[in-house]
Amino acid sequence: MHFTENMADKLEGMSSWQEKLAHLKSKGGFKAAAFWAVKKLFRMEVHFLYSIDLAQQQVLRPKPVRDTGERHAFHFIGLTTAQDLALYPHALIEQLDSQSGQGVARLISSDTGVYALIEGTSVVSQVNINRSAVVHVDSPTELDIRLAPGNVFLGYLFTYPQYRGMGTAASLIGKVSQDIQKRGYSRILTHIRSTNAASLNTFRKCGWFRVGWILTSTSGRLLLTRCPHKSGISITAARRL
Repeated sequence: MHFTENMADKLEGMSSWQEKLAHLKSKGGFKAAAFWAVKKLFRMEVHFLYSIDLAQQQVLRPKPVRDTGERHAFHFIGLTTAQDLALYPHALIEQLDSQSGQGVARLISSDTGVYALIEGTSVVSQVNINRSAVVHVDSPTELDIRLAPGNVFLGYLFTYPQYRGMGTAASLIGKVSQDIQKRGYSRILTHIRSTNAASLNTFRKCGWFRVGWILTSTSGRLLLTRCPHKSGISITAARRL
């Protein structure tokens, strides 16, 4: 029994190292590893601010989701009003709730829409779009991000593991960008962990550009931020009640 367990542990460890090596070899992997080292050595973490200017450039249309040998029928949905909740099965709403941070109904009541790609009654990939003038985030620490008029904030992008590597996140980001542009907004902003090479690559493929950064301590203290003054964006530590 102990021999079997030890062998299983070794195989699991090998698999973990293989995954880490694959991430290191991927585009941006070495840079992400350098930021990981900074985090471990200096107890500081960097998040990048990325945005897409919908008013000045055309939203890049993502490539079709890659066929993996099965026929996938993905549908794009947006839940922005309380009435939208009644259009979909309760099980689907519950699945969206589990990865949305606060739950779809509560988000809608606070001026945040939830968008997703679905297959049948299952969620493939989902994201939140916050339309508030001041957006509160809890990662990397409690922050208030003040947006310029016409801006929205993208958060809680999540793709279920079985759909990763198929371009589903890029497809969702592209469709959301087109929807937001039709609603009259001019720019979408998000923040991405510097060690998340896969997510950074996805946003760049969708036409997003880095516009600033946030430096925090691993203990949760805001150290520095950088945003172009003309962008109208400001970031401050949230007041704790």
